[in-house]
Amino acid sequence: MSNFKRIAAAAAAATMLSSLAACGSSTANALTINGEPIKAGVYIYYSYVAYGEAVQTLSEQNAELDTTDDEVVKKQNIDGMSTLEWIQDKALTYCKEQAAVVKQFKEEGLTLSEETAAEFNSTMESFWAENQESFESNGISESSIHDIMEYTYMTSDLFYHYYNIDGKEGVTEDEVYDYYVDNTARVQYIAFNSVDGNGEALEGNAKTKFENMVDDYFSAVEKLSDEKKIEDKMNEVKEEYNAYVTSVSEQAAAEAAATATDEEGNLIGTTTTEATTTSEGETTETTTTTTTAPYANESIIAKVTTDEDTKEEDVTYSPNKAVYDFIFEEAELNKPEVVYDEESNSHYLVVRYDIEKRMTEDDLWTDSLKRGVVSAMYNDAFQDKLDGWVEALDVKVNDAAIKRYDPFEIDFSNDQAK
Repeated sequence: MSNFKRIAAAAAAATMLSSLAACGSSTANALTINGEPIKAGVYIYYSYVAYGEAVQTLSEQNAELDTTDDEVVKKQNIDGMSTLEWIQDKALTYCKEQAAVVKQFKEEGLTLSEETAAEFNSTMESFWAENQESFESNGISESSIHDIMEYTYMTSDLFYHYYNIDGKEGVTEDEVYDYYVDNTARVQYIAFNSVDGNGEALEGNAKTKFENMVDDYFSAVEKLSDEKKIEDKMNEVKEEYNAYVTSVSEQAAAEAAATATDEEGNLIGTTTTEATTTSEGETTETTTTTTTAPYANESIIAKVTTDEDTKEEDVTYSPNKAVYDFIFEEAELNKPEVVYDEESNSHYLVVRYDIEKRMTEDDLWTDSLKRGVVSAMYNDAFQDKLDGWVEALDVKVNDAAIKRYDPFEIDFSNDQAK
C-alpha cells in the first residue's frame, strides 16, 4: 500500500474506533528501532490500515466471506498466518519502513523544502482538526499522526533524491523519455456497438447493414495516409456515428411511446413538440457551434505491467483486451484497422499514431509527467532499497504493547468505509 494511501485511509477512519484506552506507561511505545522509540499511536494507526488490507485480501480470496464479522475474519488465514498475526506483522513492517525512511532521509542530509514544509503543516493542521477526537479516543496522539504524515513527504523527497532526472542514481531524461515512448501508445478508437435502439443485439439483415456501415467508415479512413487527415476523418466518423446512435435511440423511444397503453389497454399516444416562433410568427432555429480541442478524441494507453503472481482476471485492459492486444502487438502507425471485441459485441475502428509528435513541454512531456514516469520506472528499485534499510535496523518489539493493541478490539461500527 502506498504511503499516501495510508494517510488517505485515515480520513475514512475518522469516525472509527471507540474502545481502546489511552496508552499506559509500559505500552506507550510499540517498539524501539535503533534505540529510538516508536509511539504506540503509530502502531495503532498502522494496525488499522493493516486490518483493512486483511479484509480486502480475504474478500479477494473468497467473495462469499462475511468480512463484516470480526469473528469470521479472525478465523481466517493469510499467507500461512492467522489473520491476527498477518495484521500485526504488516503493522510492524509499516513502522519499520517509516523508521528506515526517516533515518535515511537524515543521513542523506535532506530537509523538506519551504514549499513542501508549508504544504505539510497546512495539511497536518486541517487533518488533525478534523479527526482529533477520533484519534485521541484511541490512543493516537497528534505527534503520532504528525510523524506518519511527515514520513510520507520524506518518502517522496527521498525517492526523487535518488531517482529523479539527474538524481543520485544518475537517471537521465533520455532514459525516462525512451521508457515512456516504449510503454505507451497514442491512439484513437471508435466503438461501434452492434445493438439496436433498445440495446438488443442486432441479427439478420439489421446486423449485416450495421457491419456494412462499419466497413464504409473503415474504407473512408483506410485510404488516407496523412496523420492529420486521418484524425480529422476519424473525428467526422465519430460525429456521424454518434448522430446515428441518437437517431436510432430516438426512433426506438418513439415507437415504444406510439404503442404504449394504459392499465386498461388504451393507447396513450405520443407527445408532440411545436416549433418556437417569434412575435412576428417566424420560426426560430438555434445553431450550436462546437470546437474540438486538438487531440480531444485521442487516448494515451499504458502497457500493463504484471508479475508472476498477477491473475489474468485481476488485470484491466483499456479499452478491452482485444483492442489492447492489437495496439501493442499488431498496430502500425497511421494504419487503421477494425477490431472485434466478442465480449462487448462491438467493432472498434482503431488507429495508432506517433506519440513522439506530442512529446513537447507544452503538450505531453511536462515536468509532472516526467516525475510520474520516473515513479513507474523505479518504484520497485526504491522498494528494494527500502527493504535493505529495514533489514539493517536494530528492532526490539514491545510484546506487551502489541498484545494490548489488538486490532480485533477496535470498534469499527461507525466506520463508513467498512
